[in-house]
Amino acid sequence: MAELLFVTGRFSVDRVDRRKGMADVALKAGVSLSTVDRVLNERGSVSDLKRRRVLQIAQELGLKRLLPSPQHGLLRFDLLLVDSTTDHFHRLAAAFSKQAQMHRSRLIVQTHVWPERNPDHLIDLIRNPKVPRQGIMVVAQDTTAVRRALKKQISAGVPVVMLTTSLSGLEGATYIGIDNNVVGRSAGKLMSQWVTTPGSDVVLLTNSLKYHAHQNRVEGFLKIMAEKAPQVKVHGPFECFDRDDLIVSTLAELYAKGLTIHGLYTTGSGSSGVKQALSNREVRPVWIGHEATKQHAEFLREGLLSLVLDQDPEGQAEAAIQHLLFANGDLSAPPQVRPQLRILIDEMVNG
Repeated sequence: MAELLFVTGRFSVDRVDRRKGMADVALKAGVSLSTVDRVLNERGSVSDLKRRRVLQIAQELGLKRLLPSPQHGLLRFDLLLVDSTTDHFHRLAAAFSKQAQMHRSRLIVQTHVWPERNPDHLIDLIRNPKVPRQGIMVVAQDTTAVRRALKKQISAGVPVVMLTTSLSGLEGATYIGIDNNVVGRSAGKLMSQWVTTPGSDVVLLTNSLKYHAHQNRVEGFLKIMAEKAPQVKVHGPFECFDRDDLIVSTLAELYAKGLTIHGLYTTGSGSSGVKQALSNREVRPVWIGHEATKQHAEFLREGLLSLVLDQDPEGQAEAAIQHLLFANGDLSAPPQVRPQLRILIDEMVNG
C-alpha cells in the first residue's frame, strides 16, 4: 500500500507540474489556460497565429511533453515580387517555383507581382492577404508605408523574410541575401586595382536608390574608391532604374562632356544599354556588373564586360523557404543554407 501511495503521489506531483507549466505558457503567450490545453491536446478551435504562439512559448519554456505540429494542413507563404523583367528576378522566381515543387506535400508558395510604379499595390498585398498565410517573402522599396505595413504583420506573428534588399532596423524581419555593402566594397577594391592612373574617370550607375541593396552597394563602392584610389574621380551615382534607354542617354551625355570613361560599375541591370553606349568607343572601360546571366557570359567572352558579381538567387530561395519552415516549427534547426557572393570572370565562361 505504501508503494501504491508513493506512485500515486508521484503522479500527482507530475500532474501539478504539468498544470503549472501550462499556466506559465498561458501567461507568457497572453492566452487562457483552456487555449493552451486545446493546443497541446489538439482539440482545435484555435487560430493559426495563437497556435504557433503557444507552441513557440511551450518550446522556449521547455515544457516537458511531446508537442504537436505547429500547423495543420499545408503551409501558405506569400512571395511578393516586383514586376522587374531583369534576369535576376526571372532566376529568383524560377528558384522559388523549384522549391515549391520540392516541398509540395508541405507548403504552397503564393506568388504575387507588384508594379514598381505603383508601390501602393505592394502595401495592399502586405496588409490584405487573400487567404490566411504563415509567412511573407518580399522584395520591397524602403519607404515608411512599407515599414509600417510589415511591422503590423510581424506584430501579428507572421514571419517576414526580406529578399535581395534589406530594410535596416525593421525589427523582427529576417534578411536573406548577400551583404550588399560588401559587394560594393568588393567592386571598389577590384576597380581600384584596375584603374590607377591619376585623373582617370570612373562612372557609377545604379537602379533606384529607394532599394536598400543599391544604397549599400553605392556606399561601399564609393568608400573603397576614396580610400584605395583617391587619385581617380568617380562620377555618380546616376539612377537609371535598370532602363537601357536611360543608361544610353546618361553615358552619351557624359561622353558629350568630354569624359573618357576608364571604369564603369553598374549596381543593377540594363546591360544592353551599356553595350549600345560603348559601341564604337576607342577606349573600352573596365566594366564591373551584376548577375551571372547568359548575356553577361557572352559579354565576358567578348571582352566587353570585365567581371560579374552574382548574388545567388537560387540560394536565396532555398534559405528563405527553410527559414519560414523553421519559423513555423517544421524544421528543428535554423537553415544552414546561405546565399553566396560569387565572382565570375571570362576564364570561367570560355570554352
